[in-house]
Amino acid sequence: MTRSLLTLSTLAAILAVFAVACGSGSGSDGGSNADLLPKITASDRIFTEEDFLSVGLKKSKTYDVTGLTGATSAIYGFWKPDGTEPVDYEIRFYPSHQEAVSSGTFFADEVTGPDGAVAEDDVTWNEGTRDRRTSGFTFGGGGGSLAVKYADYIIHSNVIMLCQGRDSVQSLGRCWAMIDEIVDTSG
Repeated sequence: MTRSLLTLSTLAAILAVFAVACGSGSGSDGGSNADLLPKITASDRIFTEEDFLSVGLKKSKTYDVTGLTGATSAIYGFWKPDGTEPVDYEIRFYPSHQEAVSSGTFFADEVTGPDGAVAEDDVTWNEGTRDRRTSGFTFGGGGGSLAVKYADYIIHSNVIMLCQGRDSVQSLGRCWAMIDEIVDTSG
């Protein structure tokens, strides 16, 4: 009897570990896959700062774009969609989609994702570097190092949007939520 109880307990433990491993998912808010949200999309529309302000983006700073190749302007601010917690955004404007892709991709890649640079000495364009990082406290209570605030970005039309998120799926979802809001409100 003891042996069958031990075997049953072992089997239950293995099943529990398997269930946790299979149920961990992507860690996103909606359980969606990052591949479903496009990162680079063209559009005939040329976006302006006013488009973002019109949907409630609160601009905190205007950055000097000297050294940000091809950019015409860049802003930092936050947005509270539907009364939720504020989410930080850095939005870089270019004269065209082609210019955003060809000139801006390197600069966005450099400061986003798990290997994104957070120190001024490690980035090519250091304007706003402090705004692009957050405390990297771990779930286990350890840490205190600096971490990337923007897990990912999109290039849509003539803008590059760096969007706050704990992972790529959350960042891309937040970027697209704002673009969708602009498109929906402007008709």
